[in-house]
Amino acid sequence: MLRVPLNQMLAIIIVSLAVGLFTNILRSDRIPILAQDLTQAENIDEVSGEPVAVTLAQAKSLFDKGVVFVDARDDEYFADGHIQNAWNSGFFMELMFKLDSLQSRDDGVVLYCSDDDCGSSEELANDLYNEGFTKLFVFEGGWLEWNESGYPVE
Repeated sequence: MLRVPLNQMLAIIIVSLAVGLFTNILRSDRIPILAQDLTQAENIDEVSGEPVAVTLAQAKSLFDKGVVFVDARDDEYFADGHIQNAWNSGFFMELMFKLDSLQSRDDGVVLYCSDDDCGSSEELANDLYNEGFTKLFVFEGGWLEWNESGYPVE
């Protein structure tokens, strides 16, 4: 059995990390080392591009305008309760097909999760953005804040 000395393994790991970080620095489309928070939407009528975060008041305004809401939580949580008329994210390709069949990729979509500690809505928003959707809102307060506010639920 071949045993690699600990110092050689450590050296290989350090060199690998250094090469990876250096390569990332040189790339024009570099990956951030630390996760970045979403930008807060100032004017929800002028959003286009990367997903933005919205407040409860902004989410309610979008709801009143008939913008599609998508629940990024698992099926069982969706079944226990969700924002009125929200769609379950389910399988990604099914969601994309449903969105494409009912609206343009430039129309608004609000994504939400349980609360501000849940990252599923942001992940789903980034996936949709990578597929060409341009008006994506992430309601970070999620189901918890919406439900506590007394706004319409099912």
